[in-house]
Amino acid sequence: MKRGKLERMSSDGMYAIRRAGRDSFYAGRWSAPQIAYTLLRGPEHIDAYVGSLEPKRAPDMDICLCGAVFVDFDRRALLYWTYDLFGSGPLRQDFLRLLTTRWPQWRLREAMLPLQEFAAALGRTPPELEQARADATQVDAGDDVFTASWLEHQADFACVADDQAAWIAAEGVEAVRAFAERGLDAWVTVRAADGTLYDQRCSSRGFGSLLRVGPRLAALAQIGGPRPEMLRPGLERDVRETLFVDEARRSVHWWQADPPWAHPGPGCAALWPGWTLELDEGGLRSHVERSGRMFAAIRMTREERLAALIDQVPRTLRGDFAALPRLAGASVPVAAPELPADVLRTLVALAERADE
Repeated sequence: MKRGKLERMSSDGMYAIRRAGRDSFYAGRWSAPQIAYTLLRGPEHIDAYVGSLEPKRAPDMDICLCGAVFVDFDRRALLYWTYDLFGSGPLRQDFLRLLTTRWPQWRLREAMLPLQEFAAALGRTPPELEQARADATQVDAGDDVFTASWLEHQADFACVADDQAAWIAAEGVEAVRAFAERGLDAWVTVRAADGTLYDQRCSSRGFGSLLRVGPRLAALAQIGGPRPEMLRPGLERDVRETLFVDEARRSVHWWQADPPWAHPGPGCAALWPGWTLELDEGGLRSHVERSGRMFAAIRMTREERLAALIDQVPRTLRGDFAALPRLAGASVPVAAPELPADVLRTLVALAERADE
């Protein structure tokens, strides 16, 4: 969200259209929330939509942009980025499945380094690039960045220690800690020089990217020892940022489900001298499998995924399902009677095809 004069709120989106080597630019103060719906209508509807926006002589690369789309008709390539594509995290892949049906034979990419990728695609060097690099400063993280939620939970339950002990005895310490860590959206894995894996969770809020903590992050993640039982079914639903730190190789692979427009990643190399930083294009699955573990260990169940789709898709499309491609071949459960049957069948099909 952006604030302008008189504290007016907006959710600005930028559209760029390329035909026959010529670029046209458009902007709308509230167009970012419409990106998912607009793209799902297909390329044949783009011109009609941008006709409702304000023409611009140059692309809006403002540091606080909330969404951007570049439709290159010459190369049949679509680059897009926004915060609300069926929510974030695991449902992004469902959005891409549907988008592929609307844009056949197009190259589709959701930008992971939005400002940098749009600037490169459009052949621009906006001043915001330098600002993003300057913003890649080191941030301090407390010694309890990975343990604060668990310590707070233990303090809250100190008055009922027997109940806490019984809970741990029945379900295991990691099940109880998962309850304490609900809402934490970042997962850091460290492979120590001796090969030991350390897993920790924390909140990404306030960092922009955990890369900004620097190598000290690896030491913090090893406090308390390994947590081999941290991986659990459904963890996929909660994670929005990952870092895999390999101490022997001095490498860091990182990923964010909801990267900010001006992601500090490219400027963070200076904070990790002697290390290699690499965007993990494989996302959460790659993070898990990089350590030799199975993605199935954290996957949402079909029922959880369907419930998430039923909750999120109508919200993203604001109840207007005209843009939603219909998928067939799925049995419809007795659920969500407020949704049209063909819409519900599509969501069931998405939930059942999560492994594809």
